[in-house]
Parts: sequence; structure tokens; C-alpha cells
Amino acid sequence: ASGDKLSLKQSDISIHGHAIESRIYAEDPVRGFLPSTGHLLRYQEPKTGGDVRIDTGVEQGSEISMFYDPMICKLVTHGPDRETACGTMIDAIDSYVIRGVGHNALFCRDVIENAKFRSGTYSTKFIQEEY
Repeated sequence: ASGDKLSLKQSDISIHGHAIESRIYAEDPVRGFLPSTGHLLRYQEPKTGGDVRIDTGVEQGSEISMFYDPMICKLVTHGPDRETACGTMIDAIDSYVIRGVGHNALFCRDVIENAKFRSGTYSTKFIQEEY
């Protein structure tokens, strides 16, 4: 930012697998992604470590209010390739327990299972075209 040269060159950086991120929101996909407010009556995250990471600021009992962003978490999975990362994401979403507010976790799972998404042959119009 200050005009200094970077300490690394592009050729110094290598790719180590594939990562997928699902942003889990207290939003209702069926109702145009309208926010869902209330308390997290039951909240159990997938097991983390290895190839699953969760960035969150909520816990069981937290309030999802209309005054703040309704994001519940960023769920990130990693694998040696896209297919493995997608499979790990599906397993993570399947083990997630969120009760008390509507959420988009199953929508995220559906996206991950979509053939266009799995192949990586989609555009920024993906949701508009597929849903």
C-alpha cells in the first residue's frame, strides 16, 4: 500500500489443493433471502480441524437481530481437489445443527451438489439461472 515491493513473486506461490466457502446466513432462500430473526435455540457446529474451518461470532442462545448482518458463520472446507472439498462441505453442512431461526445451510448444500457448480462451469448469474 505504501509503494514498497512485495517480498514474494508470483512464481514463489504455489497452489495446495482447493477450498470452498459457504456463508451460512439467517436468511430464508424461499422468501427471496429475507433475514430471519430470533435466538439460536440449538446451535451445534460441525467438527473443525483438518479440512474444516468455521469463522463465527455466535453460539447457542445468541440473538440474530434485525440491527446487524444475519451471518451465522463462514464455513470453509479444503481438499486436494474441488470434488473432495465439495464432499467435505456437504458432510460439514449435514452435521450442522441450527434451530430457532431460518437459515440458508440447505440452500448452500444444494448449490454444492449442483453439477454446474461442481464442474466449475458457472457464471455470476448462477443463482438467477439455476434457481
